[in-house]
Amino acid sequence: MTEQSRQYVIRGDDAVVEMWSGKRVQHGSDVRSDWQKSLKEALRDALSKLDTSHSTVLAGHYSSTTPVAARMGDAENSLYTNLAETIPRAFTTLRFERGHSSPKSPPTPIELPSGHLHYYRYSVGGTWTSWEPDRTLARWARVPRRIADGTDTARPVWFALREANARRLVSVAGDCALEEDARFGVRVTVHAAKNKSHIAITNSEYGIDGVIAAFHDDHLSDELVAAMLPKLRSVSEDELRRALGSVAGPVFPTAAVEVSAQGAVRINPADERCWVGEYSVRRDDSVGRYPEISGELFTIRSTTPGV
Repeated sequence: MTEQSRQYVIRGDDAVVEMWSGKRVQHGSDVRSDWQKSLKEALRDALSKLDTSHSTVLAGHYSSTTPVAARMGDAENSLYTNLAETIPRAFTTLRFERGHSSPKSPPTPIELPSGHLHYYRYSVGGTWTSWEPDRTLARWARVPRRIADGTDTARPVWFALREANARRLVSVAGDCALEEDARFGVRVTVHAAKNKSHIAITNSEYGIDGVIAAFHDDHLSDELVAAMLPKLRSVSEDELRRALGSVAGPVFPTAAVEVSAQGAVRINPADERCWVGEYSVRRDDSVGRYPEISGELFTIRSTTPGV
């Protein structure tokens, strides 16, 4: 099938869906143009035809003619969070990557309202094609996430990993510090608690953001405790202070948690540098009462020699 307008083209079958857009697709209510609304409807229809009978892994690839130096938003957001309403909930593993080369041309020319071409590809059971893991920066296994999921926050996962690091349950490489512009990858596995639903597409952004944020250089301070403690249900002040008293690495030299003058808390990790990743859910797989998180951070290298 092929669907197209002046600003986009979508084509696909039961294994692969490709989309070319004249502008990076925006998130939910941020969409203002009618053509992007139509694009999302057409993409939802195309993705609904993917065959999940043999695999519930969805591999997404995003590339753009936008200069690398520009702040483009992270790959997971581009492929999944911004298009969450189009992604079938049947997929339990979401893979993503940003390509290192310009996208191939669309089958028919389209207008470029942003001045750049944006390419999206989704394949059932696919793998990363542009990058592969190089050096492990940090690794952890079955870390309990005892705070319930938030609908719009990375805090539960951030705290789980900060607490686990304080308990020495996170292995961090001695040379883990990344250069300011270095790209990296992340792999996250959620071992869901028995009889509890955990949908990959509704949780991937905050799970990944929480993981990345946990390895930033946020130190214990009275200001941070005062701002964060009311946001962490069932966590005592002593527990929060212990978690903040031990920094994991840091892998990233900046703080991820921002506190406004009014005391509002925002988690802002270096996710735009995360060019490769995977968020996977294993249902009824937790060995305890809480969902558990396994995963790793790693540097990446191109699968194309010389790139």
